[in-house]
Amino acid sequence: MKKFLVMFVAALMVFTVAACEREEEEPSVVFDEDAGRFEIEEDADEIVVGVDSDPMREALEAQWAEDYPEYEDLLVVEDYESVNSEDSGMEGLELMEDEAPDVALVIDNEVIGREPAVRRLHEYHEQVGEEQTHSIYHDISDHGNFFLPIFIDGMVFSWNKTMLDEMGVDVDDRTEDNLPSELASWKDIFEFADEFGEDPDDRPEFEDREILEFFPLSVAEVWSGYMQLSSGGWQIYEDEVYNEPGFDDPAFLEGLEFLDEFSNTNMSVDETGSIRGGDAMDWRWENYLDGDYPFGLVGTWMDVEEAMVDYGYEFQFSRVPTWEGEHPSTLYKTKGFVINSATEYPSAANEVLRWLYEQSTIETMIDNSTYIPALQEDADIYPDMADDYKDDMTEAMMADGWLESAETLPNNPSRRAMSVLYDIGVEDYMVEVWDGYLTPEEAQDAIVDAADHWIEENDTLD
Repeated sequence: MKKFLVMFVAALMVFTVAACEREEEEPSVVFDEDAGRFEIEEDADEIVVGVDSDPMREALEAQWAEDYPEYEDLLVVEDYESVNSEDSGMEGLELMEDEAPDVALVIDNEVIGREPAVRRLHEYHEQVGEEQTHSIYHDISDHGNFFLPIFIDGMVFSWNKTMLDEMGVDVDDRTEDNLPSELASWKDIFEFADEFGEDPDDRPEFEDREILEFFPLSVAEVWSGYMQLSSGGWQIYEDEVYNEPGFDDPAFLEGLEFLDEFSNTNMSVDETGSIRGGDAMDWRWENYLDGDYPFGLVGTWMDVEEAMVDYGYEFQFSRVPTWEGEHPSTLYKTKGFVINSATEYPSAANEVLRWLYEQSTIETMIDNSTYIPALQEDADIYPDMADDYKDDMTEAMMADGWLESAETLPNNPSRRAMSVLYDIGVEDYMVEVWDGYLTPEEAQDAIVDAADHWIEENDTLD
């Protein structure tokens, strides 16, 4: 035992000395209060920032050259996808280490469990996170201060003003939610669609095409299909108990009843005039921007401006129409920046991160991408957006969006609580309800049982 202790102490001393040597070798990260900047201590060759769009990449490099003429060649901006893979997202930082960008745009919930791949934020950035950015910062910071939100990643309700105007809808008389007053609820929209009947020959036409669907409801895909599940006011993990998703809530049943009622309207027919089958109703949202439907959900990654220029349509963004007085929700996440733990130039990386969260830089990124900001509404760094529709998108998202929890299961920190929604086949039960093979009550019972079984299997370290 004594021999073991001697060896342990010796090893600890070696480790401590090595750590001290690394600390002495590593340049300090110092924020200069007078200059309002981090001192760039290293003789850095280049700092690489990873973003996920070419226009943003080009715009950031141009602005850096203008803002930092003395370091014009220091910043290199690369295309680096924010979603996880072997060479992108948090997984890319983890696997590629010093070959990954020094500063990278990633998805919020992917940070948890991969904290060693990123540097802890300087107290300057912690203050920005607490006072300026989206509330998800606080959820993530419970696991450590590694991530700063900046963009919303989600879907917003939209309507094609050009198409509805041609269909005879008064598109100028609107509610405070920016919806046409005569189509402000799902019941109004159902009645409007039913006026045209099921026969394709009787469907409205727009630019020489028959409008067979009024809203491309996602039945066989659960992420965007969350909209109907929440139409009765239910929200997953609303009570913040992360092994109780709440599928047994009466409000969840109301969402399935909304889906059932939707299936009994003329909102979605196929080329034969039959109600479209649930399996055929998965992900079709991009077709909305092509003018296939008068209503849709638009993702913050979709190029609205390009579609409006190419097709001459005017898209409006609003809250989701009400169902029985409730506004359904859409799910969203945030994207934000982290500093690679393997960066050779931590002080320069911290200065680049500070610069990314200047108001003018945020405006550059917003104006040269499809994104909307994930910041507090009264943030000093909140951007003035050049595209007016983005203000409406942001307002609608903040009103209706339900933030995907980044929390893990209480007894299993390696398993995300939100995974229950994606793993138990909720979309299969929605298809069964849509096609009339299950009642909403039967589907709810089956989903509750599946979720209970999943929680039992996953909420444990055994």
